[in-house]
Parts: sequence; structure tokens; C-alpha cells
Amino acid sequence: MRKNNKMINGMRLMVAAFGILLFSSFSGGKSEVVVKVKVAAIVLENKWIKVTVDEKNGCFSVLEKMSGQLWNPDPWEQAAGTLGVTVNGKSESLNISKSKTITVVKKSNQVVTISFANPVLDDQTLEGITIETELRLDPTMAKLDVEVLSCKGGKYKLADLRYPARAFSLETDVDKGAAVIPQKQGVICPSYIFPMNGGSFCMWDDATYTAKSSGSLDLFNASGLSMPWWGTYNEKSAVIGIVDEASRPKMFYNINNNGQYLYNAEGKMSPNKRIAYLEPIWNLKKEKQAKIMSYQFIPKGTYVDMAKVYRKEAIKRGFFVSLEDKAKRDPNVNKLAGAIYMGVYGAYPHYVEMPGMTFTFKELSEMIKTTHDELKVDKAFFHAWGVFSNFVPNCWPINENLGGVSGLKEAVDLTKKYGYLYSSYHAYSATLENDPKFDTGLFATDDKGKLKNTGSRWANIDQNKQLALAQKSLDKEIAALGLQADITDISFSYFADEDNTGYYNLAKYLDSKGLVNGTEHGQQQYIPYFDMFEGMTYLNSSLDQISHRAPLFNLVFHDAIGVFGKIQDPDNQISENGDFAVKSLRNMLFGIGSTIFFSPYEFDGMKGMIKMANEVVSPVNKETFFAELVSHEYLSPDFNLQKSKFSSGTEVIANLGPVMQKTKEGLEIPGFGYQVTYKSGKITKGSFQVSYKN
Repeated sequence: MRKNNKMINGMRLMVAAFGILLFSSFSGGKSEVVVKVKVAAIVLENKWIKVTVDEKNGCFSVLEKMSGQLWNPDPWEQAAGTLGVTVNGKSESLNISKSKTITVVKKSNQVVTISFANPVLDDQTLEGITIETELRLDPTMAKLDVEVLSCKGGKYKLADLRYPARAFSLETDVDKGAAVIPQKQGVICPSYIFPMNGGSFCMWDDATYTAKSSGSLDLFNASGLSMPWWGTYNEKSAVIGIVDEASRPKMFYNINNNGQYLYNAEGKMSPNKRIAYLEPIWNLKKEKQAKIMSYQFIPKGTYVDMAKVYRKEAIKRGFFVSLEDKAKRDPNVNKLAGAIYMGVYGAYPHYVEMPGMTFTFKELSEMIKTTHDELKVDKAFFHAWGVFSNFVPNCWPINENLGGVSGLKEAVDLTKKYGYLYSSYHAYSATLENDPKFDTGLFATDDKGKLKNTGSRWANIDQNKQLALAQKSLDKEIAALGLQADITDISFSYFADEDNTGYYNLAKYLDSKGLVNGTEHGQQQYIPYFDMFEGMTYLNSSLDQISHRAPLFNLVFHDAIGVFGKIQDPDNQISENGDFAVKSLRNMLFGIGSTIFFSPYEFDGMKGMIKMANEVVSPVNKETFFAELVSHEYLSPDFNLQKSKFSSGTEVIANLGPVMQKTKEGLEIPGFGYQVTYKSGKITKGSFQVSYKN
């Protein structure tokens, strides 16, 4: 026995030198030797998730315990993050896991810090560059905070950091799931091939091998994200990343792409598998800006579950003010429920009295009267473009050549009589080059007095000067016309990565007027000040080819803000968003109000669509306007058959494709058809048809 013990102790000394742990136990007088290789990893763990940090490369994985889903780190380069840096005058992207020194320290049972020092580029060590990050596990839920604590460049100029890099990715055609992106209402990008029209498949598949399936999106702004979160899910689990309130990363997307763009400059073929992933890009030029994301893990989760997780966060952050509360403060908000948003374009703000498009106020009154008497529309919001004799931002005086104050007041009084809403077009963010009164004195300037924003026609006025411009004219118009509503364009589509006090001051002023308050390019931060949004952020045209529309915004905010279509993309026009039938069906599913936008000479041609919107979409919107959009799902493999449920008890099933589809219960929905079950139990059904008249 002594001999055996000496032998075992000797073995312990030998294997310790190679990082091997040796354990011995004895049973029945015989020795039993168990050898285990030491794993270079540090673990954070709670009831729901297990986070494992690799001490060799600083990467981390997350095991979601309930489903057994293991979310692995970067599958391409095993990079914890990628650093944008200038070396010898050239922009480079570095894998920070290829650093000379990587230090992982477990500070507590819930916190780990990871430091990367002196990364290597080819054979060159970039001395002086250090990056420190921290992982914080929430002990009460399946949540992991990931923060970039510091980034120091030494003598090198740092641009950005993508961290965590390519985390929570889906392997194309292996993982059946989607990347979830809240741009416009929202899109999901499937990570697998699915049935679709042949021409559509050509565009989808081609896009995934080109730059169209990769790119970056700003947080907010006219073409960015409408909410600060994104995520991925497969059949087992979902992960949503929520951006900290003080953080402003861009979101990089790579949808079913193999990263060939990383090798094109070298003329090499990518060795990588096709994957779908979303990652934050942290701007390192903003040294004091927080760089935090909170990741939550949802067993069996989908895009709906992600939206509902963020809904709780939006309420906590104070962005959620219910439409019911807004209607209590101003009963005219009730007029939005079921309303058709009707834009009448008479040239302003681009020009004044534009030939062939200008309308008189008498003609406007006739359109309002026809809408009520002939088309039988009981809820409408008229938005008239072209009623002033000046260009923006000078929204006064009312044009005498068109009928003056008295003529426009007659039209406004008519909307009140019918229970409609009215607003003139207002904008305070732009002074136009074609305006005889074009004024660069309204522009913002830098510290040296140089004009800023000179390249943006619709957002060139200093945000801190916009409130005074509104105050100069809006109170006069309210008094002259007895306005009950206001639409202020443009300003709130831009949310600069800087102090936004000027924008908020304008929003608060407009909110103080006691009007039904609306603006375009809806984004979450202005929900407390507005009652309706005319459209959302623009949808990236490349994403359009590789995604499906999902009501992410309305799953969060439907009962906090009335959302209508965009004036530049109304329901009466064919666009990448569909034709009148597709847009109307989507409006019912998503809980969006109809938008018809036309110039006066087109009004007669709009009557058929106005009647259909009033008979098909408005009844649904009227019943669901104040309700939460509880759920949405795709019922067919091609994503065309969809179903939504609202907290009012209303259920909508619609088929956005031309072929009849069946639900799993056997319910048949014709091509471009729908079935609506109202809270009373009443069922309406129908379909949009292509017809021909000889």
C-alpha cells in the first residue's frame, strides 16, 4: 500500500507540471486512479443559464438550461470581439482574441472581467492597446449584462469595437430560426430556405451571397432601428439583446452570409459556413458613452416573446404611455380609432402654389364632404399640404389666393361636424434652397462658426432653433382655425448621437397644445409626446429581399401609439411593401391604420380604395385601437398565412399570397383573403380580387 501511495504521489507531481489534476480513491484495498484534464475556463451560473468563459481566447458561451440550447461564441475566427484600428495609415480589423495577454478574473459569483492587451496583427504586436470588458450574471433571471468598460489605443487610433463578435449566431439551413430586427415595424430574417415564388427565391438566395445580406443600421434616425434591441432564435431557444439607455451602438447584420466580404480584398475564398448573426458596433470615438447590452434567454422563444420582454423594459424606462390615458387627457384621440389618414398634397412644403397640384380651400371642403356623404367614411384624418403662402419653416400666413383664413376654417369646421380630424402640414427642421427666403442663419454651426448639416435638405436647421419657429406660427393657426390636431413633420425622424434637448423641447411644446399630436418616422422615444405616428423608420431595401415583415413595434407599443402608413408610401401606391391588397391585409394583422395620399386631381381615382379601406380595415382598427397586440404568428411555410390576436378578443387571419392556404384546423383562406373574428363573436371574411371591365 505504501508503495502504491508513493507511486501515486509521484504521478501527481509529474502530471501537475502539465496542468493535469489527479485524484485517487481506494476501494476494497485496491487503488483506483481517475485522471481529468484541467479545463481553462471560468463559469458563472444560476438556475437558468450557465456562462462559460474560455481563458485562452476570452470568448464566452451561454447554456440555456431549460431547453439545453448552447449559444456558442464566434464560429468563424473564435474572436471575442473585432477591433477597428488605424495601423500605418490603413484601417484594419483585429481579432482581439489574438492578443499577447488575455486575463480573465472572476470577481464574484456573478461577475467576470476579461482584459485583452497588445493584440497581434499578422506578425506585429500593437503595444499599448488594451480592452477591458465585464460579464454580469443576474442571479434572479436568465439575463447577462455585457459591458465594454474601457478601450485604450496607446499610440494607435481606435475606431470601433464589435463586442461580443458574431455571438448567438444561427448556422444557415442547420438552425431553423431567424434574426429579428426592429426596423420600421420590424422584420425577421429566416436562417433557412423556405418555399417562395421562384423570382423571389432568386433575389433571396443571390442576396445572401452578396453585400445585400450584410450591413449596419443606426439606432433610431430616419432609416435606423425603431427600438433599441435585436436578437436571434431557433426551434429551442431565443436570445434578445437590449441596449442600455445611455448606449448608442450601431447594429451590424450578417444574414446567411459566409463572410466573403472579409476576404475579397485578398482575392481569397471564404472558409466560413453561412450564418445569421447580429452584433453591436461600439463607437470608440465616444469614449465616455456607455457600452452595455443586456442579453435575456427565452426557452422556446420567438420574435413575439422578444417583443414582450422589451415591452416590460419600455414600460420600466417610461416610454410607454397608453392611448387610453392619452384619450382621457384629450377625448379627440378617440377620433383616431378606425380613421383613414388622408393626405392631400398641394405642393407645400416643396413649393408654393405648384401648378396642377394646388387646391383651393373650397375644393378641400368638397373632398371632405364627398368622403362623408358619398363614401360613407365616419372616421378620417385630413392632412393638407399646401395651405400657407411661405415655405417651411415659416408655416404662416394662410394663403389668401386659396381662400384665406375664412375659406380654410370652413373646411376645418366641416371636419369637426363629421367627427374628423384636420391638420395643416408643419415642419420646422428645414429651410429649402429653392425658397426665396432660404436662410442659412438657421443652420447649426460648429465651434469655429462653420455651418453644419449642409448636406441634409430636410434636417439642416439647428434643433435648438426649431421651438421658436413653431411658437412663431402655430398658436396663430390654432386660434384662427380652432385646430384639434397637429402633424409636425421631419424633426423627430432624426435623433442625433448628441444632446437632443432641442428636439425634446419642440415635442414638449407641441404636446402642451392639447391637440391630437402626430409626426412621421415613429420611434419609441417620442411616444410620451405623440398620439399617432405617420409611418415608421424606412425599411432598408436590402433587408427587404431577405426578410419577412413582423409587427415588432406594435407587439410592444400598439396600445400606446396609433400607427398609420407613410405619406411617401401610402396604401394606394404599389411599392416594395406591396399593393393595396397586401398593405390592407397587413394593416389588419398588425393593427395599423389605412393611409391614402393623393394630389387633388387624383381624388376621384382614390374613391374605390377609400371605400374598401373604410369597409375592410377601419372596423378592425376601430375595435383594436386601444388594445394590446397580444400575438402574431406565421401559419404557412411561405410566411404568407398569418394570424394575430388582440387583447380586445379580436382575431385576424389573413393570406398575403395569391394561393389559397389552410390553417392546421382546416380553415381555408383564399388568396389575398381574410377572416376576422370580432370580440362579439361576429365573423367577417372576404378577399381582394383582380378584376377586368370591358
